[in-house]
Amino acid sequence: MSDKEQIPSVWKNKEFIPFIFLRFSLIFALFIQSTSVAYEIFKVTQKEIFLGLIGLAEFLPILFTAFYAGQLVDRLDKRMILVRSTGCFMVASFVLMLVNFPSVRDAIGIPVYLGVCYFSFFILGLTRAFEGPALFALLALVVRKENYTKAIPISSSAFMIGSVLGPLAGGVLLAKLGIEITLMTAFVIMCISMVMILMISKKPADVSESSSLESPMTRIKEGLKFIWATPIILAVLSLDMFAVFFGGAESLLPAFVEKVLNQGSETFGLLRSAHGIGSLIMLLLLSSFPAILKGNVGPKLLIAVAMFGVCIISFGLSKSVYLCFTILLFGGAFDAISMVIRQSILQLKTPENLKGRVSSVNSIFVSSSNELGALESGVAATFLGLVPGIVFGGIMTIVTVIAISLFIKPIRKVILN
Repeated sequence: MSDKEQIPSVWKNKEFIPFIFLRFSLIFALFIQSTSVAYEIFKVTQKEIFLGLIGLAEFLPILFTAFYAGQLVDRLDKRMILVRSTGCFMVASFVLMLVNFPSVRDAIGIPVYLGVCYFSFFILGLTRAFEGPALFALLALVVRKENYTKAIPISSSAFMIGSVLGPLAGGVLLAKLGIEITLMTAFVIMCISMVMILMISKKPADVSESSSLESPMTRIKEGLKFIWATPIILAVLSLDMFAVFFGGAESLLPAFVEKVLNQGSETFGLLRSAHGIGSLIMLLLLSSFPAILKGNVGPKLLIAVAMFGVCIISFGLSKSVYLCFTILLFGGAFDAISMVIRQSILQLKTPENLKGRVSSVNSIFVSSSNELGALESGVAATFLGLVPGIVFGGIMTIVTVIAISLFIKPIRKVILN
């Protein structure tokens, strides 16, 4: 029997299909929700810093709970964790839907409205601390190791399709039907995500008797020790954290669309989706030409992140809607290259019993580069101005790539077969 016959197609795995729908529906709902709520918050405050505070509210719980969540994922049933965390997503989404009804918002007042929104984002961030590592570890249990190189781009594509359609749907629904219908739609799709999880069988962890007696702190130290002793993983995580931290300019889109482009919610939804469209196109190319992701991928990773920084600078200096869309499209394409290389390295270089803990550290780094990066962008825009703040972030992204390539040299030679 040939190797091709011995290894079934990843699509013949009945649990892989609901996993892919889960990846799509969950991020699709969350992006509809975050896009529309961010636009509403800016509409009632007219201050960029309030957009940055959304990122801070989501980042803080991840920072303080991710290590504990990671070691828990390594010890418990992954599906059970996803069921519970998605249930929390649904509760937080329902609260956001309720307070964004204009009649409710007017009744409770803007300060209480903002407080409830930020608390809901805090709960969403807390839940993501468990959901992210569980999804990362679940992929390795749903598909065979021989199919990782095929499954990872497909999984990333599902994520990116949701990232593309979510903001676009959020902007269109917000403009055509209002905030109430928009958030109701997001909540219904969140419920569909729960159905997808229930279609996957239980995935209990294979925990040895000796490890079951270890304290959570001991298991956390074991994961950190592995990361510190593996320069390639440490370098990849550091690059994600510090480089993309300064590239969070897209969090300022509500302000940029209104103040610089003089446009409304539909343009906001269009531009918010550009990054995802570019990422999706690149993911399709990477799936068609997998050789791009093999061999020494280190230089490709560094160049991709540096070019992402160039796109951020160009976006900040642009005054045309179509040019902004094109620039963000290319930024998404470069980000997709970086994301697939990073995910491939983490999946292939991390032992099965440490995936939850390594993913939890990755979630902190990713959240630092996204949610905390959104705060950085909001602060930079407040003190430097909107356009200078965006340009500053792009410049610092490039500087970070140069610094990491000089001080963490293993990143230059990362071999993937």
